[in-house]
Amino acid sequence: MVYPDKKIGIVCEAANERGVLRIQMPGKKIWVNHKRIKLLVKDQEMYPEDYDFSIIFDTVENRKLRHQMERKYVGAGESVRNEDVGRFG
Repeated sequence: MVYPDKKIGIVCEAANERGVLRIQMPGKKIWVNHKRIKLLVKDQEMYPEDYDFSIIFDTVENRKLRHQMERKYVGAGESVRNEDVGRFG
């Protein structure tokens, strides 16, 4: 729960050196200081061990691309990341 608004979110990145963590809220991701967070449910209680968190935190396009790459041969174990495409163009 994120205070003072008392909105529910899911922690998607652990706290950094400044104590700020990333929270997945409905429709957006925000950065929040750890002092404004109250843990309601531990991750072990919410999700089984083999749960695919990309369902929650990844975009539909990235999930589709990853699924296609898992199904198809990508040649000598190489893959192209989105940030690499512009460098080699």
